Amino acid sequence: MPKKNSVTCVKPSDPPFLKKLKERVGYKEGPTVDTKREELPADAVAADFDDEKPVVVVLKTGDLTAEEAEKYRQKGEDNGPADGRIIFKKPVKRTDSMSSVGGQAKRRKEADKNRRDQV
Repeated sequence: MPKKNSVTCVKPSDPPFLKKLKERVGYKEGPTVDTKREELPADAVAADFDDEKPVVVVLKTGDLTAEEAEKYRQKGEDNGPADGRIIFKKPVKRTDSMSSVGGQAKRRKEADKNRRDQV
């Protein structure tokens, strides 16, 4: 069993004619299995460049400006719980005024049922 744990792969080197051909063409090796384990610099991971941010368009007076949108976004980030847990609220039960959309589906089902009964 210890032999299974020590299994490794040794990639053979390229033959000389392939090395010359790759050198002449300017071939560069692609990503390997180890490239996914490399640590990226902090700048590349969490950088928000100005050209990647959404564009704020103000069409009418009273619309949100870029500064107001930034303040609103900052305010939204601060509302999270201190310990970082996500807390869900119990859903509100529907009233008759809320279920008017569902009532249309009910009426359709009843109408279809009545049509089937008539045939």
